[in-house]
Amino acid sequence: MANDREQLSGTDAANTGVALDAALLMELTRALLPYLGPYSITTVKRAARSASSAGELVRQIAGHVDDIGKRELFMKSAMRILAEYAASKDAPQAAKADLPTDGGRPPSPMTPELLQRGEAALAPIIGPLAGVLVSRYASASQNSREFFERLAGHLRTPEERDSFFMSVRTGSGTWRPE
Repeated sequence: MANDREQLSGTDAANTGVALDAALLMELTRALLPYLGPYSITTVKRAARSASSAGELVRQIAGHVDDIGKRELFMKSAMRILAEYAASKDAPQAAKADLPTDGGRPPSPMTPELLQRGEAALAPIIGPLAGVLVSRYASASQNSREFFERLAGHLRTPEERDSFFMSVRTGSGTWRPE
């Protein structure tokens, strides 16, 4: 523990962390929320600054979960997240460009109505973070297809993803787990 403190207190501590994708950090934070609550955000940020790999990041984060059983549950979730993240990074760019379409139509330009529809479809699944993601991706996306795919990238299960796209198409904005 003393070594951890010395490492974090060093002037280069912020520079020792491996560059990790913000989406990965957000998923790890979501997985940690049931165990540490709001402290999850701080825990993940601090660990990301000093971790030299994604595996080390997960081990550092897991060290903050006191209950052994809960720590094991978190580790299982985190390892699944890392595996999915690695698989998505290995996917060829051509496959990433093959985004789902609505009846084969070309993507629509961004409109305020599409932004509202995206937030209404995402909010029942992930909560108030939906508004933040909509704002972020509205300016970063070139068209509706890219926008909705970026939003769907924050969903954990195929059921959530399917429900999200169905809500976007129908404009209902309701999600019910099966």
